[in-house]
Amino acid sequence: MDGVRPMLAAPAGPRRGLPGDGSAWAYEVKWDGMRVLADITDGRVRLSTRTGGDVTAAFPELSGPAAQHRDVLLDGEVVVLRDGVPSFAALAERIHVRDLRRGQALAAALPATFIVFDVLRLYGVDLTGRSWQERREALERLAPMGPAWQLSPVYDDRDALVAATLEQGLEGVVAKRRSSRYLPGARSGDWVKLAHRRFQTCLVGGWRTETHARGRIGALLIGVWDTGAEGVRGLRYAGRVGSGLTGVSAAELQRLLGPLERDSPPFAGPVPRLDAAGSIWVEPQVVVEVRHKGHTEGGRLREPVLRGLRPDADPATVADE
Repeated sequence: MDGVRPMLAAPAGPRRGLPGDGSAWAYEVKWDGMRVLADITDGRVRLSTRTGGDVTAAFPELSGPAAQHRDVLLDGEVVVLRDGVPSFAALAERIHVRDLRRGQALAAALPATFIVFDVLRLYGVDLTGRSWQERREALERLAPMGPAWQLSPVYDDRDALVAATLEQGLEGVVAKRRSSRYLPGARSGDWVKLAHRRFQTCLVGGWRTETHARGRIGALLIGVWDTGAEGVRGLRYAGRVGSGLTGVSAAELQRLLGPLERDSPPFAGPVPRLDAAGSIWVEPQVVVEVRHKGHTEGGRLREPVLRGLRPDADPATVADE
């Protein structure tokens, strides 16, 4: 099962919401973290993102279960908890770490937790063709995995979980059809996600310098892939984001965007003159996530705020959610 990619959930429709009932569907918390596959083989753990990137060194505290399980492939979400609630801002400080010593230092200050919700392989047996219910039962039979690993709880009452996650400030709820197979790399209606907050992954197509600090990033010009009326796919301009550009994210953005400069905008349509003035254009390869308050009639994001970089997201699949 080398190179397997996680199965993805389809967004809930604005009118229909989450489907079903507890007899045909199961409901889990939608965790505000980074999707990770944990491959345990011959006493070693390899952690990979949904694009296949190796993040093992970034989270050394998650290596404990290797001694308990000889061969297993798990799907879950890595989170950093603050006051018992996942904090993406805290997680963002750890995502880019590739040096083991740096990872160990951050693990002591900002410990991560791996919340496991699926098992794809167990002792050499591929479980992806089995139902979610069978995989869940197999997952629950596994031995305890240590303090840094938790099993994601499952609920039968959809409405109660939606209300509780909203009240507690959690990201949302995912509904999973109990009879569904695991479809690697596919976005399926057998898994449906409902988000309480509006987040959007975007591609950086340009940036502007700070007014009083020449050469430093003051705003990002962002876009999403879109298929226009003529059926041609292009990068649609989604707006300018200046809030949230601080600390580690700003420094990492500067490093990533520098080699990607180009002479013209990568966007398919025009960029407003006020936004375009003085901008430095880049190849759309860097993925970021923003929080926003909806869309304008022109399809731009209202009041976007940068949450952080998303190296775990595939630039080719960034679309309006």
